[in-house]
Amino acid sequence: MNTPPLSQEQLAAAISSAATPSKLYDILLPYEEEAYLLSFQNNRQAELLSQFYAAYFLSHLLTDKIYEARFLTKRMPQDLLQTDDSLQNCVALLRAIWQHKHESVYTILRELPWSDTLKPIVQSYDTYFQEKTLREVGRAYETIRPATAASYLGLDPAATERGDPATIGKLMAHGWTQDEQTGLLHPNATLDDSQQDAQLYNELSEIMALIGSRRG
Repeated sequence: MNTPPLSQEQLAAAISSAATPSKLYDILLPYEEEAYLLSFQNNRQAELLSQFYAAYFLSHLLTDKIYEARFLTKRMPQDLLQTDDSLQNCVALLRAIWQHKHESVYTILRELPWSDTLKPIVQSYDTYFQEKTLREVGRAYETIRPATAASYLGLDPAATERGDPATIGKLMAHGWTQDEQTGLLHPNATLDDSQQDAQLYNELSEIMALIGSRRG
């Protein structure tokens, strides 16, 4: 079956129909060649190309294709890449991920401007990145200071250090515990990957479903 031509409407429909991050990636993949050809049409397709490449880039991150995402930035129209806010955000995000600067990752996702089309995908990646980091912290640390854990997980370090019930509660919900004497946190690394992946899949699926409802 032939893929409909790439357009703002088709891109929105493609995003809204994606039930999971993998589906989103699979839907957008066939459009890269067409997007490349459209890039030669001066600036007439700049907005469409910006939205497509940013969404396609984020679908790489959501499916843990970090190396492929890096190569994708080399295939984006370089003139557009140098001037477009969304694509600049993508480059900054990739750099922060690559350099393991967790606080910068959350700042880019939550504070930099993203278009309405991209916001649900950005939110989805925020959830994915936090859950992935939660697992990594659980495997790497037996104990960890609250402020350090907060910086890894996109929580408020000062509030977490003070023992704020709301922020500490988010960690406790994942099976973490806290030593009342030392104040140190004990990450939970007991869930196996299948359980964690199922939990993450459900959360991401709910976020992806919101994309369709916002477009409806």
